[in-house]
Amino acid sequence: MIIRSRPHGWQLLYILRGSIVPAIAPKVLAILVLSIAVAAVVELAPPIGIERVSVTPFTLLGLVLSIFLSFRNSACYDRWWEGRKLWGQLIYESRSLARQVHLLLADDSGRRRRIAYLTTAFAHALAARLRGRIV
Repeated sequence: MIIRSRPHGWQLLYILRGSIVPAIAPKVLAILVLSIAVAAVVELAPPIGIERVSVTPFTLLGLVLSIFLSFRNSACYDRWWEGRKLWGQLIYESRSLARQVHLLLADDSGRRRRIAYLTTAFAHALAARLRGRIV
């Protein structure tokens, strides 16, 4: 398990490792530039008839977007929880194997230690593989 120190206050805004910020930053900046351009055009040369546009379509779009994001967030949490359950099961099975090996190979401490180390190495290798560190 990876244990990191807990960030405080403003440190949360500047954490990039494991964050989605580097992936979405260019898109957010592009939308920012586009919105500034649209606001500048509207300010310099207001379009004719813009005052007749209703707020209703934007409200409905926001509602649909919030429902979509809610379902997406729920699906992400379900995937995370499933991974957490599977990781806990792997740890449980590893400990169970270590106990059984300890009982079955009571006279061979070298072999017991080797099997325990290999079981631990498997868990670490699996974690590294899932995080993309080992190809």
